[in-house]
Amino acid sequence: MLDTASEPVTERRGTSSWRPAVVLGAVLTLLYAVLLLCDLSVPQPVDHSRYMDAARSFPSRPKDPIFDHQYLRIGLTGPTALVMKVFGYSEVTYHAFPVAAALLLFASVYAIGCMLFGRLVGVLSAGVLGCVGIVVVAGTELLPDLPATALFTAAVALTIAVREGLLPWRRLWLVVIGVLMGWSYLTREFIVFVWPLVPALLWRRIGRWEWLWGLVPVALTGIGETALNAHLYGDPLARLHAGSGLGDLPSRPEVARTFHNLPLWVYLWRLPQQLGHLAEAPGMLLLLALTLAAGMYVVVRLVRRTSTLPERRVGVFALWLMLLWVPLTLEGGVLNPAHPKLRLQLLRYWYPIFPAFVLGGVAALWVAVRALRPAGRRGALAAGAVVSCVAVATAAFAVVGRPGMPGWAGSDRVRSDALPEFRSWLARSQARTVWVDAKLFRILPIYFVTSTGHRVWRGNMRPMTASARPPSGDYVVVYSVGSDACPRCGDAARAVLPTVPPAWRPVMTSHDRLLHVWQVA
Repeated sequence: MLDTASEPVTERRGTSSWRPAVVLGAVLTLLYAVLLLCDLSVPQPVDHSRYMDAARSFPSRPKDPIFDHQYLRIGLTGPTALVMKVFGYSEVTYHAFPVAAALLLFASVYAIGCMLFGRLVGVLSAGVLGCVGIVVVAGTELLPDLPATALFTAAVALTIAVREGLLPWRRLWLVVIGVLMGWSYLTREFIVFVWPLVPALLWRRIGRWEWLWGLVPVALTGIGETALNAHLYGDPLARLHAGSGLGDLPSRPEVARTFHNLPLWVYLWRLPQQLGHLAEAPGMLLLLALTLAAGMYVVVRLVRRTSTLPERRVGVFALWLMLLWVPLTLEGGVLNPAHPKLRLQLLRYWYPIFPAFVLGGVAALWVAVRALRPAGRRGALAAGAVVSCVAVATAAFAVVGRPGMPGWAGSDRVRSDALPEFRSWLARSQARTVWVDAKLFRILPIYFVTSTGHRVWRGNMRPMTASARPPSGDYVVVYSVGSDACPRCGDAARAVLPTVPPAWRPVMTSHDRLLHVWQVA
């Protein structure tokens, strides 16, 4: 619990003092939107394109059952389908919901930090999390993990606001919290592991019957999904069955070896091990360690009945972290190393606790320095300086990198404009047929239209294979060979076209030299 208050409900407090914080948050979120829109990630021909396919035929089931789990995540495909009704199979459709979710996450982290510890903690926490490379990329790509995290984090922010008496019409906001939680489940099923944080925060702070205002939307979400799954799949629990079988999906031997039948310590160490591969690893690991250490410290202080309110507030983030870390680690290999349910080396599975340990680490450092320094202005300045240095260093590592580990600002994944350049060329050209590798075949249709969905080319695209080769006069497109813009596109292109025949005529090369077009002689 955040404190030891025993009153059954929370009275509303005045909100005029929060207006500067709200204005600052709005400005920062707008700036973050500019950052994301200037660094839109390149669509990928794997899960991302499957979600686009699911949105195009929503609601439906895939022809191949191996993709059931993607079509069943209607919390992601449903909103994307609505955008697709307006903008078609386009870049706006691909990026709209992820960008909105990333902005919601940024604003929610800022709000949580402000409400519990003050504006500095809110600004630094949101800034650090927003600049993390994988969050910048995930904030503009069509995958369910970051949107589910954002929806739940927004529910936590509203929960704290209700708890602190900062919102009018409390019952209405309890309904909104329930809707956000249900939506987060429809987007990514194992977000439910962190749901207990919300009732823990509201315990003894709302009336006995007020709980129903939040529970009803969650119950209706479950009932609606069950009915839809029964209609489409003949199985009311289709998504739970599909989600629990992810670890048993076919994997290449080299992939299976990375998460099957490993020593126990490997599964227990997965999160810090994977964080260590990031450019911003020093700062992220420090924040994770501070959150865990603060949690253990608060437990000891609670047992001794000597904890303070700031300490208990920091302890909440350790609880948030453990709510996901324990079940994911158990299901990811500890309980059954021969048949893990999840591949824990995928950092996106851990996104729901990123806000927890970033907020927890920044807040723990703030509280610790304040406790060690003299009270008053000098102590606050010292705490602010220390926390700011850690946060700025972490964000800088994420953006520009460190020796041997480049940051996201130098990645072709977010800075390549080769595909929009190809679209411009295609609109001007007389090309009737273009040939591409099997991976580029999946994402190139996004660029046959403008970013808002207006058709610019009406020719034919064909996949190039060993048995299907382009005839004279047609065009061949190769993209991302040796680049992280679309690694699978580059690998597929290299496999199907190891060398370019000297008779082929080069007709277009993107400015970053990642995309090439030849006309077949």
